[in-house]
Amino acid sequence: MKRRSNPFVRVLLLSALCLLPAQAAGAAQAHAASSEQLLNAFDGTIRDFDAARILWAASDGSALWLHDRLKGGDVKIYDASGTDTLVGPAQLSASGVVYNVNTRSGVWPPVSTVYAWSNGHAAAIGSGEDVKRVTDGGTVAVLTKHTVDLAAGQAREPGYDRADSAGGTVVYAAPSGPLQTLALFRAKPDGSAEQLAAPSAKVTQWYGWTLGYYGPLTDGASILYRELVVLNNYRDMKWALRLRGADGATTTLALNPWAKGNYYVPNDDYRLNGGWIAYTAYHKEPNSWSLYVRSPQGTEKTVFEGPAGWSFSATQLRIDELAPDGTVAFTFNGKSELYDTQADKVVSTAGGPSAYQYREHTFAGSGDASARYGVWYRVSGGSLYAVRP
Repeated sequence: MKRRSNPFVRVLLLSALCLLPAQAAGAAQAHAASSEQLLNAFDGTIRDFDAARILWAASDGSALWLHDRLKGGDVKIYDASGTDTLVGPAQLSASGVVYNVNTRSGVWPPVSTVYAWSNGHAAAIGSGEDVKRVTDGGTVAVLTKHTVDLAAGQAREPGYDRADSAGGTVVYAAPSGPLQTLALFRAKPDGSAEQLAAPSAKVTQWYGWTLGYYGPLTDGASILYRELVVLNNYRDMKWALRLRGADGATTTLALNPWAKGNYYVPNDDYRLNGGWIAYTAYHKEPNSWSLYVRSPQGTEKTVFEGPAGWSFSATQLRIDELAPDGTVAFTFNGKSELYDTQADKVVSTAGGPSAYQYREHTFAGSGDASARYGVWYRVSGGSLYAVRP
């Protein structure tokens, strides 16, 4: 196990953060030359990180570790040695770690279990699902079809396809009505569910695909989701990307090929943050995909236009991060870029297997006051860099 951590860099970075609030930091990043500083390096892959911790796994998935960025040292969260399992997706939570343990390929039947780890103890919180995100200040785990209150260790609302939670609001898609097409639901604080919308499909399935709503995301106000629809008298089937505002009004942002199937997924192909939206859209002419950023006021900018030609199963264009000021990080064909929406330009570029990530850190102030600082990082395999464009 090999790792590097530079205490001087940690102090320097924290000092720099104390000088800039989130908005000012974003503006400063947009108008200066890009530079990076290596903060940590591990013989493995970084799965998640925050101001105080780094979650990383052995490259072969045989072990999962939690590194203390402030004091140094690692705690082993899971060891797959001597078993037929591997570490799957993993995320930090407010109290510890949420991670998957999956059986190795070739093992039948396949088993996937989600665990919540805290203070040396792990408890199973899901089976047959993957952890997708940890939201609401690290207190809610978003699994494939459920959200779990980590404090209570209890599943909240079941969903047919990728539930999501933000600001205490839980949204999900589930079968509804006589046709059992997938409708959009929101969980109420009392545990009951409110149906927000139902698709207008007159049939349940078309060519074996269940029609209706999939992959909802929310920032606590707006909801972004895709709808599988049939058009032109059932001659065409498309993925319609919809935005539902707090007032219930719905806007269609894109119509994309149904052939992309389950590869058109939340966060990789569309995401939202504080009213800002980033999404990919297909254009028949010239047979390519583009990336757009939409402001809370509805103004759109074209961030990237891919070359002609696309794969039947997936594009090479992926959204990596969306900051609360609209700055977006994305990867195309192995090249990662950081685009400042306010300045309307790319401010940092990196090659190889890497991705830019944004984190907001909170520092205590006088009395009850606190300050929030936005910082961009780049993760490349087992290395974490501070990005200073």
